[in-house]
Amino acid sequence: MRSSLRQPRRLAGLALLTSVCTVLAGAPVTAGPPAAPAGATSARAAADTRPPTPPTNLRSTRLTCQSVTLAWSAARDDVGVAYYDVYHDGQLVTSVAGRTLTATLTVAQGVTWGWYVNARDAAGNVSQASATLPVTPPFCQSDTQPPTTPTNLAATANGTDVILTWTAATDNVAVTRYDILRGGVTVGSVTGTAGNPPATSFTDTGLAADTEYRYTVVARDAQGNTSTASSAVTVRTGSTCTSAVCGTTVVTTERDLPWGLVQLPDGTVLYGRRDLFDVVAMNPDGSNKRSIGTVPNVAGTNGEGGVLGLAVSSSFTTDRWLYIYHTTTTDNRIVRIRYDGTLQTGTVQVLLTGIPRNKYHNGGRLRFGPDGMLYAATGDGQSPDRAQDVNDLGGKVLRIRPDGTVPSDNPFGNAVWSYGHRNPQGLAFDSRGRLFEQEFGNNVMDETNIIVRGGNYGWPACEGTTGSCANPNFIAPIRTYPVAEASCSGLAIVRDVLYLGCLRGNRMYRAVISGNTLTDVQQYFVGTYSRLRTVEPTLDGNLWLTTSTGGDKDSIPNNSNERILKVTLGR
Repeated sequence: MRSSLRQPRRLAGLALLTSVCTVLAGAPVTAGPPAAPAGATSARAAADTRPPTPPTNLRSTRLTCQSVTLAWSAARDDVGVAYYDVYHDGQLVTSVAGRTLTATLTVAQGVTWGWYVNARDAAGNVSQASATLPVTPPFCQSDTQPPTTPTNLAATANGTDVILTWTAATDNVAVTRYDILRGGVTVGSVTGTAGNPPATSFTDTGLAADTEYRYTVVARDAQGNTSTASSAVTVRTGSTCTSAVCGTTVVTTERDLPWGLVQLPDGTVLYGRRDLFDVVAMNPDGSNKRSIGTVPNVAGTNGEGGVLGLAVSSSFTTDRWLYIYHTTTTDNRIVRIRYDGTLQTGTVQVLLTGIPRNKYHNGGRLRFGPDGMLYAATGDGQSPDRAQDVNDLGGKVLRIRPDGTVPSDNPFGNAVWSYGHRNPQGLAFDSRGRLFEQEFGNNVMDETNIIVRGGNYGWPACEGTTGSCANPNFIAPIRTYPVAEASCSGLAIVRDVLYLGCLRGNRMYRAVISGNTLTDVQQYFVGTYSRLRTVEPTLDGNLWLTTSTGGDKDSIPNNSNERILKVTLGR
């Protein structure tokens, strides 16, 4: 069993099973990429550190409602390509031998996935990704018949929350979604599949007190056919908020993708625009919004690279340092720049380089700890073996001093604090000084971890609690989540309550920290604001929340339609 007590040790050349592509809840499942025999990868890596070139000319040669056949032109390598790893949207689907330039893969009908391929040599060096090929399979049968109308809609007020229930609609194929409309405007949705129908309840959260609201519900099928609206129901909220979330306010909208967000001691909010490579300042109410400068030497990845995490120096009022995690053409790195109304780019100091980059899996979150050290969450750069190498910065939680030097009590004599991570993007400390981390799974489980010095969290052998997790040196997560209901990026802790902003899950989780467990887990804003990226504490004890509805599959500036919200917390 994975343990939270045993001191981890480094694993050399972890051997994994050859992957097999199947489908679970519409997502491909793989056992992981083939790896070299134990000890071989590290030995070869000493002689070969040059990655292959990216594969080119990715194309679809056959497409049905159930499968796609992809083909590509060979990558080049100084020794030789050993494997090609096939991904969609950051999820590893399968791997094929280096002499194979084609793969047939299971797909979900009607769902657009962005496919790409990486090349990998025998030493474990991984190329940058090929260009992305969007593929939308046709439906297996044409369906023009809409679902029936949902019936028996009922509403109950609980303080400033409204709980809705209804009787399920029917469809000739399957109902896959219900949209909830408040005053004729969609404010949430619940989704499902033919095998796992969507729920027939929804809680609308954070409404105004003593106010009347009118609701309807519509049903949808997989091909977009929509029922007529249910009969309307009207309900009045209570005079006071009695729930954990008491209101939301859209503070500003944004055409680029806001990623990192911090609030300065004087209340000013700063956030980075991932694909424009700059930082924006605004007042807490969204007024006086302006770009304060472009971060030098940033490059995108045609995916999730760019200007990522931000952190404010613990002594900002005197030193004015803003810390930034960003992508370049060769790596991800951590820098600091002085801010005095604008970014003083002439003061930039590069603190740490060599964090692996790729289209996805760049990590990027920064957080200062109560010990005064800067912690950073790094992805494996789509090279899973990096996560188990404590001499590599990929797939880790890092810890450095504010000036970039390595603390003497780090466990491996370098910046690595914990390892065995896939793509962590959430970091926060509780009142006891413990570091909580949120991590993307591949296609089965996301995980929340408590990070300990030198801890090994199991990737790529173990994803959540699935895979080869019996190694006693692996530390188990304190909670896991199905990827389809999570894919959480942001993590914040306010008064020892943990909040997660989730992308694919289109929701925010709230959980009370109780010892080494999370209790009273609740979900908010399910489908209300679409994909949620970042959640951060406000100076007054509430939350900032950012959306990430568009722009995740490329690095094109200003191609999103995003919001930054303030969430008012209750009890």
